Amino acid sequence: MRQLIMTAALLAHAVPGLAAQASDLQLDSLFQDHMVLPRQGAVVSGRAAAREAVTVSGFGGSWKTSADGAGRFSVTLPSLPAGQRGSLAVSSARGQRVTLQDVVSGDVFLCSGQSNMQLSVNRALNADTVIGTSSNPDLRMATVAVDPVPAPRTRLAKPVVWQAAAPGTIKDWSATCYFFGKELQRRLKLPIGLVHASLGGSNLTAWLSPAASLPDYARQQELLKLYASDPAAASIAFGKEVERWWQASNGPGRPWSAAAAELASWKPAPDVARNWENWGLPELSGYDGSIWYAASARLTPAQARQAATLELGLVDEVDTTWVNGQPVGFTAGAGTPRAYPVAAGMLKAGDNTVVLNVLDLWSYGGMYGDAPRRLRFADGSVAPLTGWRWQMPPAANRYPPRAPWDAMAGVSVLHNGMIAPLGRFPFKGALWYQGESNVGSPYQGLLARLFRDWRSQFGEDMAFGVVQLANFGARPAQPVESGWARLREEQRRAVLADRNAVLATAIDVGDPGDIHPANKQVVGERLARAFAIRLYGEPGSASGPMVKSATVQGERVLVEFDGVDGALLAYGAAGPIGFEACTASGCRWVEARAAGSQVVLSAAADAERIRYCWGDSPTCTLYDGKSGLPAVPFEQDVKR
Repeated sequence: MRQLIMTAALLAHAVPGLAAQASDLQLDSLFQDHMVLPRQGAVVSGRAAAREAVTVSGFGGSWKTSADGAGRFSVTLPSLPAGQRGSLAVSSARGQRVTLQDVVSGDVFLCSGQSNMQLSVNRALNADTVIGTSSNPDLRMATVAVDPVPAPRTRLAKPVVWQAAAPGTIKDWSATCYFFGKELQRRLKLPIGLVHASLGGSNLTAWLSPAASLPDYARQQELLKLYASDPAAASIAFGKEVERWWQASNGPGRPWSAAAAELASWKPAPDVARNWENWGLPELSGYDGSIWYAASARLTPAQARQAATLELGLVDEVDTTWVNGQPVGFTAGAGTPRAYPVAAGMLKAGDNTVVLNVLDLWSYGGMYGDAPRRLRFADGSVAPLTGWRWQMPPAANRYPPRAPWDAMAGVSVLHNGMIAPLGRFPFKGALWYQGESNVGSPYQGLLARLFRDWRSQFGEDMAFGVVQLANFGARPAQPVESGWARLREEQRRAVLADRNAVLATAIDVGDPGDIHPANKQVVGERLARAFAIRLYGEPGSASGPMVKSATVQGERVLVEFDGVDGALLAYGAAGPIGFEACTASGCRWVEARAAGSQVVLSAAADAERIRYCWGDSPTCTLYDGKSGLPAVPFEQDVKR
């Protein structure tokens, strides 16, 4: 077990003042028992008393340094043989000592993203067999607790626990991360460490550092600073931001401050104790987006003179709330009871109006539950909210902005709590499985920004492995435009433009009816293959067949592919399907024939662009016959 041995601690109860010094020596967050220590470039770091001498010992060596004026210290270890085992001790001049047990040297990877990275092993295919045969002391994982915060932390709020793979440990591990590590460890025969830090539904912007978010998100960073010191004031300021957004996007009227006559034109809410999908209204039966709710509370003069707490119960899943036209709060999360402070002076004797904009992102939405909805006053009295009504916004105003401290759609908050505290740990690479929450936004630039940002923290040589989004949603019967396909293309282009990134497509392992496909084995194995080739020199193409060019030749278009280890082949037909020739007037299917590393498209000489495997959930049949990898979906300009 991890030991903290110190002479000062033994005397702390007997000698005043020593207790305050007992915790001076601390290692940074990832340095725990059972860790995988990077075999190259490992930096042992932490805190001690200012200017204090510190010694790091273990693995056959001893290294000395001193903490700086702020108490920070770091020691860079020499390269270690892979698989070396032992303890690692750090001691200070005052006799404090931290000893890490069962440390092994190897390569360590960071796994991050949203729900498809977070999905656990016990939800993957063949989970029982996978878990039952998982024992492997050379494969270890540490999971970072979800912690969205408005300012960067220097240490994780909850220490990680390193675990070796075994039937009793891996059930809740990230499946993609686990299958990647298992396959890479099998290929390389060296210890692999995995650090998992992800959150379902999270937008890429939440994972950018504050510096990397600028200048685009400067206003959001200002609100985050306000939220750190005064959450209530920040919620009010954000409510004003929503009002400005509504007016700038030509939203009708001012629903947050609607007068009684206007509210009378809204529809009566059938039952605010039930989600709107259960109201029996066709227009809401499968509706995702926002609607407006409104209710009133009648107050006595004595109540109106007081401050109050607005209690709204549960809301699925995001709300911005106003009282008498003034914003009072914002909350994201379906399981969080809403309770907002209402300052003295905001209320009046007689009728008072409460308005919510409620945003549902998937599944059920709206207010729900039997908790009372009311204003509660300091004198113990309450005023119930009655006469609930609702109104649907125009389509253009369906999705309001989210507060910058929102864990899933905010800016920097996940980086602040889950990435920044990892310090300058020298990860060999990072796995990034995210994008579903960014469909419809320009993603290529954001992903390139993430690459630069994380490398500035963890090292310029850190490689990235990006999972290209799986097939999900409608199957195209005709060529269609698709936000999912567009995001896949931006993922592909971001990887192509980067000096040290690889792509693992999941286009053929998804489920059109489930955004969380269970076949994480193939995803992890493709990532491991890509890293084994890119980082460790194994032969082959890291990402599989990827378009190189499209050129007109007579009446045909010749599409050339890079990354073909053998020859292209099509499954289930004489030629690959899913190729489109696109002009200014639209796209059409074209016949295709595979030949070596090329695909020949018939009757496509007029094409300005070629698309392949385009759509939310397209059918893709073109593969590399040797590697078994599918051709990566693409859109490519045609050369003449």
